Amino acid sequence: MIFELSEAEARAALDVIPGLTWEPIDRDRLPAVAAFYAECEAYDDNPERKSLAGLQEFWDSPRSRPEEDTLVGSDAEGRIVAVGWSGCNRVVTEKRGVRLGGAVRPDSRNQGIGRAVLRWEMAHGLEWDRATRRDGYGPLVMSLFAPVGQADVRDLAERHGLTVERYFFEMALTLRDPLPVPNVAGVRLVDWDEERGEEVHATVDAAFRDHWGHVDRTPEMWAEAVTAQAFRPEWSVLAVEEDTGAVVGAALNCAYEQDWEATGVREGYTDELAVASTHRGRGIASALLRESMRRFATSGMEMATLGVDAANPSGALRLYTGLGYEPRAETCVHQLTRAGNQ
Repeated sequence: MIFELSEAEARAALDVIPGLTWEPIDRDRLPAVAAFYAECEAYDDNPERKSLAGLQEFWDSPRSRPEEDTLVGSDAEGRIVAVGWSGCNRVVTEKRGVRLGGAVRPDSRNQGIGRAVLRWEMAHGLEWDRATRRDGYGPLVMSLFAPVGQADVRDLAERHGLTVERYFFEMALTLRDPLPVPNVAGVRLVDWDEERGEEVHATVDAAFRDHWGHVDRTPEMWAEAVTAQAFRPEWSVLAVEEDTGAVVGAALNCAYEQDWEATGVREGYTDELAVASTHRGRGIASALLRESMRRFATSGMEMATLGVDAANPSGALRLYTGLGYEPRAETCVHQLTRAGNQ
């Protein structure tokens, strides 16, 4: 069932919740918001955790509209009880994405707050799309990510028309003795090169076009990804074809230190692993991962981690398990898709 409230109606429903006041998240409150999310994510055993640096990067991005897309509900003492986050992607038109990222403090759940927050998030996304849609724009896709075991949020999503579309595994490998890095005929592995960023961007986006949910990133989105606080250029690896000098693959690696704090384990995370479709089946992906492991271990990391679509068409899950990665958490994606004329 889809609850069709206007944004004004959904906002009014939040205002009548006893003891809470609502306002857009101010940048000065981001440390408190980060602490709030950390409490919720620990309670829910969420494999993806937000960091203060990540929240600040979102806030400072020219693409963001936090004054429009966020709400924080506080009690009389100023304690954050709930956050509503309806992140509208205003620069990609092939699919009009809205990421639904709200949360309610564990001791305040089962009081109807989460339902009211989700209804506002969805109403905000729908009204943003209606107000800004132009001819040629793709469908509106609203997405909610949740740990598979978070039954309350998943049930809430289903009751609001957000059906399960995909499952993702978080996988990990203990870095005892890193696997040897094989030579790949005609290809050499080189360090990340900022000057080749545009070429790497094109290669990575092209490699993911046959993957579920992919949309090409704008140059601004790419620049934000490779300048983010979590990105580690010294860990990242490019695969270059020797004959042409072209980039044919990449492993873009990150350090999500907020996860280290939560788990007590230092991890190197492969955020994106891409090989050009013309060069698959030659062992390039395996070589990129093994070189990444070597770099992680040299930097003192204890584990190598990554995420994978359980139904990835490229055989990535088979590759990862063959190298020794094991699933340690599972996330599902709930979505509601609306065609542009609805």
